[in-house]
Amino acid sequence: MLERVTYTKEEIESRVKVPAIVEVELKHLVEERLKQCGLYYRIFSRIKTADSLARKYQIKEYNEKKKIQDLVGLRIDVYFEDDLRVCQRMMENMFDLVEWAETEQNEIEFKPVKINGVFRLPSYLSKQISAETWGMCIDDTVEIQLKTVFFEGWHEIEHDMKYKGGELWLGKNSFARYFNSILATLELCDKSLVTLFENLGHDLYKEGNWAGMMKAHYRLKMEERPMYPELEQLLSEDRSEKNLGKQLFKTNRQVLIDALLNQPRRVPINVNTIVALVNQAVIHDERLETLFHEKDVFDDGNEQLGEELSFHRMEPLRKSPVFHAKVNLSTYRYDRHAGCLEAARLAYQWIYEKYGRLFANLPMHPTTLERNMLGYRIIFQYEPDRDYWKLCATNVDLEAPGQVWVVNAECYLADNGKQMLEVSNAYAVAEERKNLNRYFSCPRFYSNIADRIGVFDVRYCSTSRRILRSNQIRKIADLIRSTERTFPVCLFFSAERENGWLNEDWLDAFRVYDFTRMAGRYTHIYTGNLEMGRLLMEALGLEWSEEPGAYVFRTGYCDEYGQVNPILCECYREDDIKNCSYGRHQRTNEGRRYGILKGGQAFYYKMLYEMRSEITE
Repeated sequence: MLERVTYTKEEIESRVKVPAIVEVELKHLVEERLKQCGLYYRIFSRIKTADSLARKYQIKEYNEKKKIQDLVGLRIDVYFEDDLRVCQRMMENMFDLVEWAETEQNEIEFKPVKINGVFRLPSYLSKQISAETWGMCIDDTVEIQLKTVFFEGWHEIEHDMKYKGGELWLGKNSFARYFNSILATLELCDKSLVTLFENLGHDLYKEGNWAGMMKAHYRLKMEERPMYPELEQLLSEDRSEKNLGKQLFKTNRQVLIDALLNQPRRVPINVNTIVALVNQAVIHDERLETLFHEKDVFDDGNEQLGEELSFHRMEPLRKSPVFHAKVNLSTYRYDRHAGCLEAARLAYQWIYEKYGRLFANLPMHPTTLERNMLGYRIIFQYEPDRDYWKLCATNVDLEAPGQVWVVNAECYLADNGKQMLEVSNAYAVAEERKNLNRYFSCPRFYSNIADRIGVFDVRYCSTSRRILRSNQIRKIADLIRSTERTFPVCLFFSAERENGWLNEDWLDAFRVYDFTRMAGRYTHIYTGNLEMGRLLMEALGLEWSEEPGAYVFRTGYCDEYGQVNPILCECYREDDIKNCSYGRHQRTNEGRRYGILKGGQAFYYKMLYEMRSEITE
């Protein structure tokens, strides 16, 4: 028989060390997925205190086979009952499942519906927890509870006042019955809410109110964006046997949620993108495909740049770069002087929005200043007469103890007459810390400057898809050969369809325009047909295989004499992409953790990671 273990509060406090970053990172991972599919939710997290652990050891038997499994816990409250199953499926796809436990329901008793899942902690997080923890019959797991919002408040009352307080109800059958009827009402509310919206969606469908129908039927958080007039006309006038509006209403909500979760990045959720996703997944209507291709429907203009988190103890710090760009400002929209002033305005706006609440009376417009506060510092040097400004900002990371962020930017007039912009971002951590996570964090003001003014790295950088033409071959070859180039170059060559569009089926779920929207500010991205591929490879003196392929020319591609080094040119074919595998947040040899992607989606994250690595080293 295995020996029962127990520990005092003092023993637990001295041995169990769970950094706050473990809780923060888990919550961040889950919340990102919840946001991506547009569910209505609330999320909570906690790490068990020493007091709570000590009580568990006292009232329950734990040994080497039965361990505490909820050292770290998350709770997700959803607003619609059917989202419990959606979240259950989502968690299984993100983490390694140990077991599920669910409230048993029967016809004579009502209980708050509670679904508890136990999952393995991702290994990179479990390694952050003190090694002594695992010797105290504590499992390297996280408990994730799923409930509806209706039942969340009542569950605590039911647990404390009925489950734990059973003696209160002895001989009080009428009160117990009354309590039970309240729980029955809450269960009815959960079920009725879903039915209500489904019936409302059906009425709106019959009225031809397509936007309203989708809001009621799919029940997701949507942006308030109007439906494209062409789309509304197409839905209203379609009288074909496979009526488009009917197919939208008949499509199961889970299909749309799966489509959103399968996107390589978080896409905007509105009536237009919903129709586009349902069309891709179920309907496959060429008229819709053409419309959404022309509209570039998934371009929301808002790049989601997640930042991985890390933990360390406060020791002498060293900086680790997470972003660096040295470019010259475009003169397409502004002349050199005006471009410098507009860049200063955007950079200072970032300071004002980020630090304005900390520093009283911070001026609203660019001016030379310095502000200091414990843990925070900003410096802005503004000399518009000589086309110069400089920014320095540091702040502590409130979610990762002991970590400091350092942002620097400088805009100056170079000797060759170009208005240069250099931006860097870094985090500082303890020198002794090993195996740091790879970060990428692009300061928002750089993105705004690139989008509103434009930047050059030998050639103009763009977040819009660019098609390579024959008259550009020499210019792109010169770009690749240039010793001044600091950004990588990505080229995608495909065969053409009969209608003249590029056939990019070989890229699987990888969408070039998505990749361009995300990476176009720090990567040169071009697409073209096979003939353009042949001409460019000939201009570079490289072999051409007459097959569709993705070519990557990294920085440092040329030697000191400007000669092309073909060894540094990477090529990916259809098999490479469809067989690609990539962990969305972590790659590990230990198997699946919280979302191993395959095929085109995996290739998207692989490419994005590699392009970002070029400017974080």
